[in-house]
Amino acid sequence: MAIEMNFEGTFEVDATSEKVFKAVMDPNEISSCIPGFKSLNVISPEEYSVVVRVGLAFIKGDFNIKFKVVERDENRHAKLTGNGQGMGGTLDLDAIMDLSEASGKTKMDWKADAKVGGRLGSMGQRLIGGQAQKLIKELFENLQKKLSS
Repeated sequence: MAIEMNFEGTFEVDATSEKVFKAVMDPNEISSCIPGFKSLNVISPEEYSVVVRVGLAFIKGDFNIKFKVVERDENRHAKLTGNGQGMGGTLDLDAIMDLSEASGKTKMDWKADAKVGGRLGSMGQRLIGGQAQKLIKELFENLQKKLSS
């Protein structure tokens, strides 16, 4: 059983679009913003994998996710795909960001479509969606701190 989820939002920060783009697209920078981050393996400038510790209800474990940059328009737009597995589940992810800058602030419009399968997919969209929203919020809070320093 697989669950499909869609997330989208806007993120604004006091930084140039160049600084935001660089932070999001640099695996070393963005990986440290991921909640539960454990390790990073840079495969190429366009591919990297991370191991993250995930907790969902009473289940906790590591998830291995491989990311690939499939579209890149410097300082303006990017699309990444992610495929992962762990904890008896699978994840397929498409994430898009579009940046616009005005008066020294950058606005990021983002969208992510995820498909969760396996044992995790059988846990239900409400439980998984709620946890995903929490992790997304934490990711952007961490990114905000990184870009503000």
